[in-house]
Amino acid sequence: MTDDSASNEIETAPGAERARRRGPFDYGELRLIVLGLMSEQPRHGYELIKLIEERMGGGYSPSPGVIYPTLSWLEGAGYATPELEGGRKRFRATPEGEAYLAANEGALAEIAVYMGGLGRGGTPPEAVLRGLDEIKRALRQRFAQGGVEDETIARIAATLREAARAVGETVAPVPDPATMLRSVADVATPAAESYLTQLCAHFARRAAVRHEGDRGKVTFTLGACELEARTGSLRLTASATDAEALGRVEYVIESHLARFALDEKLGVDWRRA
Repeated sequence: MTDDSASNEIETAPGAERARRRGPFDYGELRLIVLGLMSEQPRHGYELIKLIEERMGGGYSPSPGVIYPTLSWLEGAGYATPELEGGRKRFRATPEGEAYLAANEGALAEIAVYMGGLGRGGTPPEAVLRGLDEIKRALRQRFAQGGVEDETIARIAATLREAARAVGETVAPVPDPATMLRSVADVATPAAESYLTQLCAHFARRAAVRHEGDRGKVTFTLGACELEARTGSLRLTASATDAEALGRVEYVIESHLARFALDEKLGVDWRRA
């Protein structure tokens, strides 16, 4: 497979994209996600499932029936290779796989807006996920025995609340809106309201979307974009905590707007607000 064919596999028309989806991502996107995670370090199937679930904020968890065929495809294409470690098969990205990622840099930038951290060297949370699984297992075993007294239930609940509080203290604070970077683009078009509606409907499958009349807002993991349909133009206001994330948000909004504008060439010129 050439680099060009790799890129074409990802870039699909909105209608075809919907037809090929299982969950929030199509097959080509899922291959990129899995390969991107393996480019950070070798991964096994269960770890990939948990990592994707964690980076999607718990909103999506691919099934083994999706992950393992994806691994087989990547191995067959020469983009990943298995290695045994401690009796478990882990997969790592090959040089050909790294080239495949590079050929699809634009698609990766879009995926990263939804997932946050993909391919950015984030520390894998496998140890934390194992701890969470241990808690779930302990709870199932304890309550399967029956005869749990109210005092014991209260003590377990208090322990879990304390654990949640301790974890909450490690979470980074919500960015101050005053410190967010912003950029604005006024796109001249007589179909502003139609584009706004299409963008909001499209992104609602993967992101938090608010759409009321001639205004909308799409909130991604890495930032957000407000949309306003005006007379003769569509105003786009992107925001993020840093310049790299802002550029990714701009790219995703602009590229999808171009997909919907089949019969109209739109000019999108971003300027810092």
